[in-house]
Amino acid sequence: MENQPLSHLSTLETGGTAEFFAQPESLPQLQEIIRQAGGIPVYVIGGGSNLIIPDGIIPGLVISTRRLVSFIRRDEFSAEIEAGYSFPRLVSSLSVMGLGGLEFAAGIPGTLGGALMGNAGAGGRGVCEFAESVKAVDSSGNLRTYRRGEFEYGYRHCALSGMGVIAVSALMKFRSAAPGDRDEYISFMEKRKNQPLNFRSAGCTFKNPEGYSAGKLLDECGCKGLTVGGASVSEKHANFIVNTGNASSFDVTELAALCAERVREQTGIILEPEIRTLSPCFRSQ
Repeated sequence: MENQPLSHLSTLETGGTAEFFAQPESLPQLQEIIRQAGGIPVYVIGGGSNLIIPDGIIPGLVISTRRLVSFIRRDEFSAEIEAGYSFPRLVSSLSVMGLGGLEFAAGIPGTLGGALMGNAGAGGRGVCEFAESVKAVDSSGNLRTYRRGEFEYGYRHCALSGMGVIAVSALMKFRSAAPGDRDEYISFMEKRKNQPLNFRSAGCTFKNPEGYSAGKLLDECGCKGLTVGGASVSEKHANFIVNTGNASSFDVTELAALCAERVREQTGIILEPEIRTLSPCFRSQ
């Protein structure tokens, strides 16, 4: 598909148009698409919940993994789950299956693939802790398996995101549900009520610096309510930039830069972006 608008693939609802676009429904389809790409840059979009899509034409091939959604139970505690599987659905479904562990991720939007690539989480924990292995496709369309210990991960970071691959599935291992799991789930859902859930955003703009809350720093530095074009810093939570109706991706990135500079000037602390900007995974071979 050519000249495909992309803003609807982002929770921020900004961004331009893909020169070429594909939405495979199976691993073989994805592999064939990459093999036929002909040496152009290849991008990937999952749930689009922590992403800024640049304005204008995105040169190359943009692949959406949203239709890779199979969930195959392997044994009592593990399942192989494709990258497009809804992350909120996964978290809520585990309790029905009598499994626990991901309660800290309650309410985090997106897909499993995106959650893995950014090690999404809360309360000092991340989803990569549960990945026994990750299957990914490289620039030649070949399938590779990365087992636990073969890729590093940390706070909002997974080394796979810089390896030039597209994650297609993961073997996830959980634990038996515990009596306090439901209370923990509810607790994290309650915390998310402090976020501007009724507005279009890309989630937290910045990572928390060690020993600090990014939201508190931004608030104390007077960032709430700052605007650039149609983008505004939420009055409810200063670490969220919201699309008030007609924002461009340029508006969002400029506002984020303005906020980071204000915090640096007033505190000396350098904020690191948590939102990523869409960039090529690789150039197809």
